[in-house]
Amino acid sequence: MKLNLFKQRSSVSGALQQQRGASLVELVAVIVLLGVIGTGLINFIAGGAEAYREVVRRDEVAQIGRFAIERVARELRSALPGSVRTSGNCIEFVPVGAASLYTELPVAGLASAANTFSVVSSGSAAGMTRAAVYTLNAADVYAGGNLLLGFNASSASTAAGETTYTFSSPPQQFAEHSPGRRIFFVDEPVSFCVTGPVTNRVLNRYSDYGYSTVQPVPPGGGHLLAQFIQLADGGVVQPFQFSAGTLQSNGTVHLDFRFLARGTSSEWVRFSHDVVLQNVP
Repeated sequence: MKLNLFKQRSSVSGALQQQRGASLVELVAVIVLLGVIGTGLINFIAGGAEAYREVVRRDEVAQIGRFAIERVARELRSALPGSVRTSGNCIEFVPVGAASLYTELPVAGLASAANTFSVVSSGSAAGMTRAAVYTLNAADVYAGGNLLLGFNASSASTAAGETTYTFSSPPQQFAEHSPGRRIFFVDEPVSFCVTGPVTNRVLNRYSDYGYSTVQPVPPGGGHLLAQFIQLADGGVVQPFQFSAGTLQSNGTVHLDFRFLARGTSSEWVRFSHDVVLQNVP
């Protein structure tokens, strides 16, 4: 009986020792397994965070690009016929503030110079300083000819559906007659230019600098619209390309911008857009 009891106690003690040894091995295995899983999770989370940062960065570039393209295109659509011209990385034009059909107009060869002219009452020309008739090219607009004459918007007098304006320096007469009797009311030219160092080229808008026979590149002042613009892509990139209109089609301006993602030197988004110039002489 004593021998059997001793054997039983030895068996139980051995079993306990084996059980304690197995638990230690399992603990080590669990620690190693948790380390492997933790490393994998860290890499997974880091990869997800980096992917999120890239998405945010590209979305920021896309928003900046869409804003710049839409701003330039919206203003170009209302350009005075013949006023669009480009030089280097700049484009200049004269925005139309109002338009109408004239009923009485002093035109060289058809009527003597007069103090006033009359148009169909179709809108206000408030804030405008010049009236344009049949401008076909940049020389007609910027060279100081008699196709773009100053007038006083505050002198408007309306009666029987017609509005009469007084010239700023009467008497005056326009050099040409418009086949469609169109007249446009405008103020000062506007320019968009891409300037700056290669590492940070910017798109600026310029206004209120006056008319000049030679296109200013760029004019003074300027308001920032976008930055980090790239002008090289296997060659020189022209951000503004103007195609003059014909008798069969309107003029167009091709916009070609490449915006660099912030904090990178090779990741960029390209925006290419054609703007149809709506106004015709």
